[in-house]
Amino acid sequence: MASRSGVIPLRKSLALMSLLAVLVPACSSGPELIATIGTTEITTDDISYLYETDAMPVDQTLRAAIFALAARQIVIDAAQNDLGVALDGLRVDGLMETMATERDSQGLTTAEYLEVENAGEGLLRFNAEVAVLRDQVIGALATAPAYLDGVFADPAPITEVCAKHILLGTQLEAEDVIVQLLGGADFATLANTVSLDTGSGGDLGCRQAAVYVDEFAAAVLEAPLNEVFGPVQSEFGWHVIVVSERTVPTRDEVAADPVSYIAASTLDGLWEAFVTSALEVAQVTVEPEFGTWSSQGIIPPIDATE
Repeated sequence: MASRSGVIPLRKSLALMSLLAVLVPACSSGPELIATIGTTEITTDDISYLYETDAMPVDQTLRAAIFALAARQIVIDAAQNDLGVALDGLRVDGLMETMATERDSQGLTTAEYLEVENAGEGLLRFNAEVAVLRDQVIGALATAPAYLDGVFADPAPITEVCAKHILLGTQLEAEDVIVQLLGGADFATLANTVSLDTGSGGDLGCRQAAVYVDEFAAAVLEAPLNEVFGPVQSEFGWHVIVVSERTVPTRDEVAADPVSYIAASTLDGLWEAFVTSALEVAQVTVEPEFGTWSSQGIIPPIDATE
C-alpha cells in the first residue's frame, strides 16, 4: 500500500532490491569508478549522493545500491531510445518538492520518511525520478495505437459500471432478498438491514468492471439494466445486483488519460515488462572488485566473503 508519493514506485514497480543502510567508501584521491552503462559512469560519488554516511564495505548492500543506480540509467536510456520519452526534470522537481514538504510537515528526517537508514536528499530525488519515469513510460506504452487496438478489441475491462448490491451469506438468503425486491421492497433499506457489505445502501458507485473479482465483474457486464440480477456467487458470498448504467469510454478518452480507465494492475504489468526487457538486454560493465552485472542483480566476486 502506498503511503507516500514517490516511495513505493521505487520499491514495488521497479522491482529492484531494497536499498537498505549503506556506508559509502571514502576516497581521498577522488571518486572511484564502479560501473559503466554506455557512456554513463557510476562512481562512489553517486553512492555518496544517496546516503549521509562516511564509509562502506563492498557487500551485498552496496551491490544492491549499484544495481539500483544502473537500472535507473538503463530504463532512462530505454525510454528515450525506444519510446522517445525523456525524463521530465520539471515533474521530478515538483514531486521532490511535494515529498519534501510532506516529510517536513511530519517532522521527519529523510531517512525516517523513506524508511531507509542513512538516506539523504539524493535518495529522495532517486525515488522522485523513478516515480516520474514510471508514469511517463506507462503513458507512452498505454497510448500506443497498437496497444489501444488491443484494449478496444475487448473493452469489457474498461467499461464503467454503475451498480449496487446486497451481499448475503447463503444462496437461500439471496433468493429471499430477490423475492422481496421484486415485491417492491426498497433496495437501500433492505441493503442496510441484511447485507454483509454495510454502508451506502449497497451503492457501489460507478467504476471499471475490472476492479471487481471475476464473478462479480462478469455479472455486472451481463446484467440487464435496472433489473434485479442474481444471485451471483463470489468468494465474498452471494450477491443480488442492480446495474443502472454501463458506459464504454471512447478511444480518445482512454488515450488522453489511460490511468483513469485501465486497471492499475495492468499498467503495473506494462511498466514491469518494460523494465525487465531493458535490464535483460543492457550492456553493463562492473569493476571486478564490486562484482559482475546480471539483470537480476550484481553477482558478488568469487572471493567475496559476507
